[in-house]
Amino acid sequence: MSTTGANRSPLQVTVLGSGSRGNALLVDGSAGTVLIDAGYGPRALQQRLHAVGRRHEEIQGLLLTHEHVDHASGAPAVSAKWGVTVHATPRTLAALDTLPDGPPMHRAALAEQGASVVAGFEITHCAVPHDAADCRALRLTDVASGASMAVVLDCGAVTNTLAGFLRDADLLVVESNHDREMLANGPYPRVLKQRIRGGRGHLSNAETAELLAACAHKGLQGVLLAHLSETNNTAGHAVEAARGALSKAGWRKELLWACAQREATPAVWVGGMGGGELSVFWYGGVAAGGRRRGV
Repeated sequence: MSTTGANRSPLQVTVLGSGSRGNALLVDGSAGTVLIDAGYGPRALQQRLHAVGRRHEEIQGLLLTHEHVDHASGAPAVSAKWGVTVHATPRTLAALDTLPDGPPMHRAALAEQGASVVAGFEITHCAVPHDAADCRALRLTDVASGASMAVVLDCGAVTNTLAGFLRDADLLVVESNHDREMLANGPYPRVLKQRIRGGRGHLSNAETAELLAACAHKGLQGVLLAHLSETNNTAGHAVEAARGALSKAGWRKELLWACAQREATPAVWVGGMGGGELSVFWYGGVAAGGRRRGV
């Protein structure tokens, strides 16, 4: 895929942060930019955007996977202060009424069947098991170039429908929440452990690895592991599990990163060799520095 400008490629993804403290992803396409989830308020989002050289004025829409506070708490303020429309399924939009700050000022429902178009992206979604009103995996396809990415941030179990939905995407962002042994032996109370691993909670490293192996294909150019528990997981555990399963499935490309909670993960993009420096990223379970990578 060719670039659309000096530092612009058909599809670019920047994970501003991912975990139980908050989630937000910036996705750039040929025609515009959207934010996926807003688990941080405008001030924190502004700081994270500034850290990667971006401005909130660039954001043309906010897509929500579901209404939980670590994904949607910032949506009302972002909508009101930045004039951004919040896009989600009808049931998720209804559930936003329960947020402490009330529902977003500007909102629009995603099509329940077929695709919606937001900021030059074709948006489709797939139901995933999670203890929310209507949690969704999202797939964004850049209309102009055809480049696509898919994101699964909260999911309690792998379904056949989900694997099919993710298959053939150019870039995947998938939760890899916990190491099973670390969770079992960790400090969480029993009821919370049961919620996490009970089928409507979060994917373990092993479950994510199995899902990625089912989705691996020649055109898959990169994988970002998200929503890692700071208590029950490490980047090394998550990447090792995913790398092993992907290698067995015949996928051995370099770009496999674990995203951080407390700082933004450097931008990755499909196509192009734009410039820009990155500070530290997780690659292969080891912290390393270098230039940001095109995939």
